Formats: sequence, C-alpha cells, structure tokens
Amino acid sequence: MHFAPLGPSDFRSDFWHALQPPGSADARAPQVVCMGAYALPLLVPATCERWLAEIAEARLRLADSEPPNSMHEHGVDLVKLGFGARIDGLLERLQPLLARLYQPFDGAGLDSHHSYLVEYGTDLDESLAWHADDSEVTLNLCLGEEFVGAELTFLGLRCRDHMQTRPKPEEVHSFEHQPGVLLLHAGLHRHRVEPIASGTRRNLIVWARSSRLRAKGTPPPAASFCPLHG
Repeated sequence: MHFAPLGPSDFRSDFWHALQPPGSADARAPQVVCMGAYALPLLVPATCERWLAEIAEARLRLADSEPPNSMHEHGVDLVKLGFGARIDGLLERLQPLLARLYQPFDGAGLDSHHSYLVEYGTDLDESLAWHADDSEVTLNLCLGEEFVGAELTFLGLRCRDHMQTRPKPEEVHSFEHQPGVLLLHAGLHRHRVEPIASGTRRNLIVWARSSRLRAKGTPPPAASFCPLHG
C-alpha cells in the first residue's frame, strides 16, 4: 500500500513558524510543557483522520497482529504497515528543531526509529505505568479520536544512574493530548499514562535514535540534564 508523503497543506501554520531559526521574524517557539518537553501543533484535522483511515485499512492486510512492544497489549508497528518512509520524511522536516532542542541527545544525528501506534480505551490499553523510552528523543503525535482522560504525566528527566529516584514535586507535569498536536521529549524523561475515562485515544509514537550516540556505549553527559548528577 502506497502512502503519500506529507505536503504543505497537511501541516498547521504554527509548525512552519517553529522551524524558523530563533530570532528570525517568523520564529515561534514550541510550547514548553516542562523542562525538556515541548508541544507543537503539527497536523490539520483532515490529515489525522486520513492517517487513521489508512492505518485501519493497512491493518486488514497485516498477517502479524502482535502488539508493537512489551508495554502494550494493543497497537501496531507502523513500519510493518508501510509507514516507514512517511515517518522518515517527518523526522527530516523536524531535524532543525530537534537539533536545537536536544543537543545532549544528538538531536542533529537521529538516523533510525521504532514507530508504532498506541490505542487507549476502556476495551483497549487503559493506562501505562511509569517508564522511560528506548530512544534518544520521543515524538508522540495524537491522531484522535474523542476521549476523556489518558493524560501523559511527566516525572522528571534522569540519567540511567538515577532512574529509580522519586520525582520532585516541581517535576510532575500533566499533558492533555489533542489531535494533531505533537509532544516531544527525551527518551530518558520518565512518564506514565493516566487511566482513560471514556472514548478512544490513538497516538503515533516515534522512538528516534542516534547510532552515533549509541556507538559510544555510554549515556549522554548526565550533568547537562540530570538534576541529581554530580
């Protein structure tokens, strides 16, 4: 199945402003959710609806219906559906922004990804316990549909050595997903998904990775982001 690449009409106007270099006349910074996490209006509603319809159609042809990872009982690996090139294109468009926002995590060198759809609902995954992602940077794009609850709660950015420490009160932040809005955060930023009360929430998740950073065999310099390091 062929999926058309994203065109200019698929994006919201705020997206183009966020890509402009800081200080330029048209620049508009993404919304800061908390330290190291940002929200950015990305896709227009019609594109979100089209993506969901295309994913549903492609799933009918997928022989392997296993969930995308061990954390979810529902959802699907989007690369297996043929979405890989489309996600490559999205990452390419976002590269200037990711390079600026995530220097300690080699935001300029993200060259691979694990991408999948998650599904929350009373008859799907209802919540998700706290965890960190196997990524340098995570892109979390809500595609729809109508839902109440299933907020994402951040619990503080940590290096691997301090992953199990309690979050400080000022590190706990809740984010309410909206269709078409992209949430960005470091993979090591601890988070959980609150229980969904009603409806269905489907999100595209991209675990973006840097082979250059991983080849070093060590986490990024912890002093640049972990408040407990040192």
